[in-house]
Amino acid sequence: MVDKKQHNYQQLAQTEQDAPPTYDDAVSLVTRTGGLVVSQPLATPQMSIAGARNPKSKPVGFDGQRDWNHGLCDCLERPGLTIGACCCPCMVYNDNRTRLTHLYQSGQPAPSPSYCGLSCLLYALAPQVAGIGQMALQCMARFQTRNRYAIRGNAVEDVLVGAFCAPCSLVQESREIEDEEQALRAGVLGTDAPPPTVEGAYRDEVGDEERAVGN
Repeated sequence: MVDKKQHNYQQLAQTEQDAPPTYDDAVSLVTRTGGLVVSQPLATPQMSIAGARNPKSKPVGFDGQRDWNHGLCDCLERPGLTIGACCCPCMVYNDNRTRLTHLYQSGQPAPSPSYCGLSCLLYALAPQVAGIGQMALQCMARFQTRNRYAIRGNAVEDVLVGAFCAPCSLVQESREIEDEEQALRAGVLGTDAPPPTVEGAYRDEVGDEERAVGN
């Protein structure tokens, strides 16, 4: 048998323990022992990342994404562009593709965007491809635009917008591209401006400018 006295075992008290300490005693004990007092954490605001790809400083969530600068139904703010997207969507689509491709390749606005080209032809002939070709092109274009500007969305939304609101989507994408072009022309990331910090630019903005300056 184990010798209880040798191992300094103490018999548990059979009587009820004393009452817990009062609030003042507990606070005094924490102060004396250097304990930590846990407080309710305060809410933190969303980050606001600026730069040529977010010139309006839209709040960026914890997922690293933001909302569109212009709503899908705000196309009436640009009546001329909206009429063009309704009557000749293939031309607006080609214009968007030309400008966005040039931004991806050089990081600078396209000097002479074109309304007529291969993208215009494909968009015009796309409805003949099983009736869904145009929607597929529109979905891919919207996805590429969202990806460049880190805009919140998903594939299901892109499909629905491309199928039922193609003209509005074309206008929304065009205005998003235009916002970056205007910011670049204003010198947000020009050669005279200092290079942006990590907090002030998106993923590859610095790389875009370096390539543009090198060219």
